[in-house]
Amino acid sequence: MPTEKSKPIEDLLTGIAGISRQEAAARKICTWCKKPVGPFRDPLSVRENEISGFCQQCQDETFGG
Repeated sequence: MPTEKSKPIEDLLTGIAGISRQEAAARKICTWCKKPVGPFRDPLSVRENEISGFCQQCQDETFGG
């Protein structure tokens, strides 16, 4: 489940990604590439998905991996 954020932040992220983190989580897709999420490498990657909605590949490309 996505972490809680203020409405202005959620609106900004949805505007950038074109999908809300909640909708992406419900559909089990990445907020960035729109591909299915998981599997994740470790608990930290799962936590990052809860924060950003990124799949493992997008996390690796964004943050290094």
